[in-house]
Amino acid sequence: MRPIDLTAIRKQNLVKLLDLMTLAPGRTRQELAEAAGISQMTVTNLVDLLKEQDVLQMKPVQRGGRERPAQGRKADEISLCGEKKAWLLVDISSRLFSMTLVGFDVGLLRMLRADRQGEYLAGLERFLQDSRQPVMQALDGRELLGVAIVTPGPYDLGSDTVNNQRLPQLNGVRIKEMFRRCFGEYEYYVDEDVKFAVRSFSDLTVSRQCEVLYYLYIGEGVGGAAVHGGNMLRGLNATAGDAGHLLSGERVTFESLLGTEAFIGLLGLEESLSAEERLEAVCRIAREEPGRYDAALEEMAAVAARMLHAVLWMLDPTHIIVDCVYARPRGDVFIQALSWHMQAMFEGENRVLPQLYPGASGLSSVVRGAVHVLQGAWLDRILM
Repeated sequence: MRPIDLTAIRKQNLVKLLDLMTLAPGRTRQELAEAAGISQMTVTNLVDLLKEQDVLQMKPVQRGGRERPAQGRKADEISLCGEKKAWLLVDISSRLFSMTLVGFDVGLLRMLRADRQGEYLAGLERFLQDSRQPVMQALDGRELLGVAIVTPGPYDLGSDTVNNQRLPQLNGVRIKEMFRRCFGEYEYYVDEDVKFAVRSFSDLTVSRQCEVLYYLYIGEGVGGAAVHGGNMLRGLNATAGDAGHLLSGERVTFESLLGTEAFIGLLGLEESLSAEERLEAVCRIAREEPGRYDAALEEMAAVAARMLHAVLWMLDPTHIIVDCVYARPRGDVFIQALSWHMQAMFEGENRVLPQLYPGASGLSSVVRGAVHVLQGAWLDRILM
């Protein structure tokens, strides 16, 4: 019989509390215990640990609000504190690389974007060097606990390199080595955008609501990532789940058929329009011509169902998160159409189909997932 790993259990419970306080701040110990499914004594011990790390703020529950206990410890509303610690996320998955500095509570402290075009690598190194001082100023004395680097393709830890088709100039470059040289000595965590994003739905896997979770991103590119039993599936080339590179019946990749460019073409927008003008036109059509927009979404849903048909046979996921950029203006329309097409493809077969969910609104899945990874690495350090 395998021995019980108390440190792993403690970390898992801490992750639950951090997730709860990130999504819904201002909970009491009792509310945290009920939501996390652990004892109030355990919550109290974990809260004390986090208080020692200066990452919590406590506010007494006021009379007239929720009831305070007649005896024992007075109830406090517990929230994450962003005044002492911070995280940094650097997105190099496109030519318009960016930095997002957030407090421990995921409150935005500073956003920096590249404003220069030209050769990719030279521009990236210049951006990293130029960003050091603004980041230090925005930290304002906070401790930077970790830096997440979001890449456009699979990252190999052993060689410290990325392999991708979107930005081939990045292939072969030692990522952490470049960041240490250009930005400074920090704790760096590198991964592909979709592999960070799938981590933002860890509550499903940690609570064992699903065995296999698949995350599908449809935007400028099309990619995917899978988690089995809480563990990321990577594979021989770290490309497991990357459905966008599957070939369709037309011998072209599904990425070319499903990406934002394909959707814009389906709407009949002029190619001469700038990226900003296209975005404005897309939003206008969604707002003023919902029927035309939904028809385009319906056509894209049929293509996405064909792509997911292969994913279902290979991975057999219990849950699928579909984060489609151009579907966001019309809510669940794309998900409903996708569900219908998938049911039609398996009609007559004795098969249970996975539950489909749209990507979360608000803070991007990549940001939330990257913070989740950084939190996990930080917890490993304080629990040593």
